[in-house]
Amino acid sequence: MTEPLVLGVDVGTQGVRVLAVAPDGAVVGRGADCSWSTAPAEVHEQDPERWWASVVTAIGQLGALRARVVAVAVSCTSGTVCVLDEHGAPLLPALMYSDPRGAGLTELDASWAAAKLHWLAAERPAELTGAAEVTSPGGFLAGRLTGRRAPVDHTQAMKFGLDPVTLAWRDLPVGAGQLPEVVATGTPIAALAPAAAESLGLPPATTVVAGCTDGVAAQVACGFEPGVWAVSIGSTVVWKTVAAEPVADAAAGVYSHRGPAGTWLAGAASNAGARILATWAADAELDALAGSARFDPATPAVYPSTVVGERFPFVDPAFIPGPVAPGTRPADRYAAEVLGLAFVERWGCEVLEHLGCPPRRVVRATGGTAEVPAMSQLRADVLGTPVEVPAEPSSAFGAAVVAAAGLHGGLAEAARAMVRIGHRYEPSGSERWDGAFTRFRRQVLERQGRGDDHA
Repeated sequence: MTEPLVLGVDVGTQGVRVLAVAPDGAVVGRGADCSWSTAPAEVHEQDPERWWASVVTAIGQLGALRARVVAVAVSCTSGTVCVLDEHGAPLLPALMYSDPRGAGLTELDASWAAAKLHWLAAERPAELTGAAEVTSPGGFLAGRLTGRRAPVDHTQAMKFGLDPVTLAWRDLPVGAGQLPEVVATGTPIAALAPAAAESLGLPPATTVVAGCTDGVAAQVACGFEPGVWAVSIGSTVVWKTVAAEPVADAAAGVYSHRGPAGTWLAGAASNAGARILATWAADAELDALAGSARFDPATPAVYPSTVVGERFPFVDPAFIPGPVAPGTRPADRYAAEVLGLAFVERWGCEVLEHLGCPPRRVVRATGGTAEVPAMSQLRADVLGTPVEVPAEPSSAFGAAVVAAAGLHGGLAEAARAMVRIGHRYEPSGSERWDGAFTRFRRQVLERQGRGDDHA
């Protein structure tokens, strides 16, 4: 019998990526359409119909593999708002998570969908009042796939204003009937609509499964084992781990999603990140520096941020990262900033552990820096914890794991069966980094005039 496949569809800021995955986690096919244009800085909008067209294009690239697909799930950006009519068609362009126009209208950050709903109520009241539904990109695409109004999972609903603990909606400028039904991640929704099956070339019996946000999908791609932390160092640093109880600190941007089997997915994000490297060196130069990098505890680490203000592992909206000394050699600057990234990662882990997250026993690395062996080894040494790089650490793979939940008897079981490790880095000489890390953290806090370790 031909082995069934599941599809993970990730709808990001720049395009759609699709993976066809076997039940054991082997990736057997890939598709993508990443040709979207970037919106002007003051307005971040996209056409949901363009998402659907890209999904059709990307899945079409799988060719004959499509005949073996039994389930599909979608991961999407968190905080993006779609305003739909009774037929599931967009009434307005989608307001992307990065659109700043909801700033100051509520106590919520402008990246939250709830803040965008308040902006729509003030600026586009007719369209918002007349909408049959307000939903996430995942909700829109699940509706297009099933031919009916579709639920969203808890992770997509949270930034729309759903309290993950009580499951109650906050006060919003929309009616209860306009909000989506909310279900657990991995819940089967319905079979493909005939029109969708024909457009995509997929079997009509293919099950559409409730997906999740792209950040949670990246965590799914790392697994759900206790003590396993997923840390992505890309443009920003993002921490995620599994906890038995919700862990939250609203002031520091720490929150928890509902996870599988009664667990909670705790996490936080920093303004620090590897994008600082791209401000002064091209990819080829960075690759060369990574290949010859030497790290030393005596190196004066640089706080790796390009913006004013920090949200985690400390909160200071006026924080200004220290500048690199003029004339610093590229190799020294690279070492200082990469060491700063490793220190910020450790700092964030310690803050989350202080708030109640289970201690880390392994960190699974995602993001572009996970592909740099020297950086992964440094991270293991600084953390004093093994660092593992999953074989396929993408949100599209995480969405495929979600799609396979029904094949394995649950989402956690699917992750255990499908997540594979590509590389493992063991810590070496970790104690020699303790003093350098303590100095780095103290110097950062002193620049703010603060003395507490868990700011």
